[in-house]
Amino acid sequence: MHTVKKITVISDTHGVIDEQIIPFLKDSDMIVHAGDIMSTDIIRNLKTYSKKVIAVAGNNDLPERYSDEDDKKIISKLNKVEQFSINSETITVEHGDRFGHHPSHEDLRAAYPDSKLIIYGHTHNQVCDQSSTPWIVNPGAAGHTRNNDGGPCYMQIFINDNNWEIKPHCIK
Repeated sequence: MHTVKKITVISDTHGVIDEQIIPFLKDSDMIVHAGDIMSTDIIRNLKTYSKKVIAVAGNNDLPERYSDEDDKKIISKLNKVEQFSINSETITVEHGDRFGHHPSHEDLRAAYPDSKLIIYGHTHNQVCDQSSTPWIVNPGAAGHTRNNDGGPCYMQIFINDNNWEIKPHCIK
């Protein structure tokens, strides 16, 4: 089985991944996209960068926005929530829009109490809340739309046995 030691997390690309983030994606054991992808080319490209890609649908990832039938199928297969395990720990990914414009961390924790980590997007604001479990992270916007943190952002999670380290990055 493929061991996951480095996860690169992105969100809110809105059709564009900043080119400065791509080398980090290519150097990852797993890529997580927390929604508002808005381009099937992005999904295809992510799958060439890493063997393991987890992507969820954001509030803007709607099949009816696509004219091509293959694109409609790709987008319609995205789930609103994905859960997976690494080292017997559960990671939950969802866009976060169903929790309002600025999702409450208490609400997210209440929805997924058995997770070690909850990844969400939607706000375009980078967040790394490890004050209690489950941890809550938002990588910020990896594209060029409403980069509230000043530039395209992403996160990397490094896993070494039971040691997890989360490193936020923003390109200024």
